[in-house]
Amino acid sequence: MKYASWIEASGESFIGEILKAAQNPSMISFAGGLPALELFPDQALQRCFQRVFEEQGKPALQYAQTSGYPPLRQWLAQQHKRKGQQVEVEEIVVTTGSQQGLSLLAQTFLDPGDVVFVETPTYLGAIQAFQSFRARMMMIPCDEQGIIPEELEKMLKLVTPKFLYLIPNYQNPSGKVMGLERRIELLRVAQVYDLLVIEDNPYGNLRFEGEALPDLIELGDNVIYLGTFSKILAPGLRVGYVVANPDILKHLCLTKEGVDLHSNNLTQRAVLEFLNEGLLPAHILELRTLYRERRNAMVQAIEKHIGEEVDMIIPSGGLFLWARFKKIKNSFDYVQETIRQNVLYVPGAVFYPDGRVTPEVRLNYSCSTPEIIDEGIQRLARAIR
Repeated sequence: MKYASWIEASGESFIGEILKAAQNPSMISFAGGLPALELFPDQALQRCFQRVFEEQGKPALQYAQTSGYPPLRQWLAQQHKRKGQQVEVEEIVVTTGSQQGLSLLAQTFLDPGDVVFVETPTYLGAIQAFQSFRARMMMIPCDEQGIIPEELEKMLKLVTPKFLYLIPNYQNPSGKVMGLERRIELLRVAQVYDLLVIEDNPYGNLRFEGEALPDLIELGDNVIYLGTFSKILAPGLRVGYVVANPDILKHLCLTKEGVDLHSNNLTQRAVLEFLNEGLLPAHILELRTLYRERRNAMVQAIEKHIGEEVDMIIPSGGLFLWARFKKIKNSFDYVQETIRQNVLYVPGAVFYPDGRVTPEVRLNYSCSTPEIIDEGIQRLARAIR
């Protein structure tokens, strides 16, 4: 078969292989970004779906607007502000998870060879989305708060990208948080150079410590915001959304029409039922409590079983811990041994578009109990040694 050139160049999916290995019942996986299965509000969601069938059954099963179910968009608009002003319904499009939003933005904005600026390192799903439209990704140097504005400005003097993509809250994979002053300075640079910023915020509600920070879209112009219910409700629902100005969303809807016409009409209505019951705030508090406990368990297990052999970034929220082994050069070299030890991680190289050699790994703690986390880190220590 003659496949598209980007598929021919991409080779076999590493993540696909990891997911296959994770099917082994003896495997402890720190590789995925999976929320805690036991906290899915399945009974409440079942009730919400049932109510939709009883009260809106036939319309819920019909074709719907590409931009999404208007009452859900209205609810979402009320949760966001742009430069101090309430977001309007016309500035919201519902997507099939925020991953679709990312892919739609790539399809809408990118021509082959276009440049996209990203963090160092960055989200693997973003790399895949941009690669599929044959973009060139350029990594902006980062420190403990993410992108360094001075480095961004240096790059902008040399190159004009289509946009900058970043995750300011509990970044995937590093877990870093961009401070308020850094956000303001980054947006100042973006405004000077008329740079479009895509703000991806799947983890912002999963805060363990500190105060909530304003979203970039609240602080500056030229920002597109990606949100999702995957990490705070259930990923299987596949309900995400994009916040942007109406002209951008008009073009985004044209792209979406050619992809799936509209996202799941039934599920959007059931999610709104859940939201209207007022169940989400208490559910988020449960998630924060559980994930904080599991984050602490992973930190303690690493200190106990690996200790001085690793440096780690202890996240103040989100789902991931980013660690760097001091005595190895390439964490990819140990993947097969960790599989033999029945434990999985994601090697750091997959989060760098240039595929650099790195001793870093991403570890997920959200879907494992403290006991399983401790056993998994013991296995990881044996494999690395």
